[in-house]
Amino acid sequence: MTSRCGYEVTDIRKSLRAAVERREARAAQRWTAELIATDAAIGSLWAAYWLSWAAAQGAGDPNPVLPILLHQSWQQILNAAERHVNYAATPTEGWVAFRNDPAVRRIGHETTLRLLFQARQTPVIWPSKELILFDVSCMRDSPVPTAADSAPVLQVWQRDAEAMELRLMAGRWLAALQSGELRAALSAVAWTLLPTAAQSLPQPLRVAERGPAELPAKARTSTIWFWLELGKAVLLSPKIQNLHRGWITLHNAVATAFATHWKRWTAADRMRILLAWNLQIRAALQNVAVSWEAAPVSVTQSEMDLPYREIATEMAWTPMQGIVPEGADAATGAAKKKDAKKEQQARIESKLAETDAAVLAAMGLTEDS
Repeated sequence: MTSRCGYEVTDIRKSLRAAVERREARAAQRWTAELIATDAAIGSLWAAYWLSWAAAQGAGDPNPVLPILLHQSWQQILNAAERHVNYAATPTEGWVAFRNDPAVRRIGHETTLRLLFQARQTPVIWPSKELILFDVSCMRDSPVPTAADSAPVLQVWQRDAEAMELRLMAGRWLAALQSGELRAALSAVAWTLLPTAAQSLPQPLRVAERGPAELPAKARTSTIWFWLELGKAVLLSPKIQNLHRGWITLHNAVATAFATHWKRWTAADRMRILLAWNLQIRAALQNVAVSWEAAPVSVTQSEMDLPYREIATEMAWTPMQGIVPEGADAATGAAKKKDAKKEQQARIESKLAETDAAVLAAMGLTEDS
């Protein structure tokens, strides 16, 4: 799928994430506008938003408010798209009205600003495959924690459809988070996502189907859905005292994002979001003090419209329109511009692909996991 200016949507998502990471506001707003202006590409924008939020999470104060805002703004965008597209004479006319809607432009602009200026924490990464196997071997040599028999674990684990080892890992994960042992908790989660050979199990780990029906069977049986359901059960447990209701709102936002953007995210992307989710659950169970207020964002109409004017200018600068810089050859100018776009996209894609491969390789996972 290509944008209105001829860029691949997948490349735009990567460029947007790179611009947010470098705090390049002008570039980030340009790529935001590119996805809003492209018919039916708004889902790609929010898929990139979630990854930008997850990339900023780490060993520091949690940021549960921003993902809640991402979820709320996504619902507003969906309502706007439905209103414009469903009631227009043609889908094309509907998307034109959608991208020209001032409310839609404001939501995109403000959300990008919030991501640009969110606090960046000390990075936390998944344990390597060697550390995962070492931690799990130590867990198996230790007594099974009582959390394996807790109400949340027994509520989620399905006796007839899932392996006992999954229940034990769930108990170890919960016990580790309650005691603040983040690495042990992450190792318990990551172990369930490793290939069967790496788990040293006689047969594949049995996991019940939980994912959305529109996903392939393999995706529906991913243990990611098990952990998300377990996290929800833990947050709703009456034994956890004085838990702010914002934490369950945060969880629901992340779970909805997984269901919405599963196919848009790579395996490494899903692991990033899952890691950020684990950090938030740990903060909730550790009673970390969190501000639940969202700071206001101030933006003018001219600032919102600027990237869309740039898109209009770029679309007009083509040999077919005859609008080219004075003294420049139309065909040569267009070819050079196209080559520059391809080179930039190739550099960004190569850098992100290397990062994704390193993350998966360290955990012993593959892109299909």
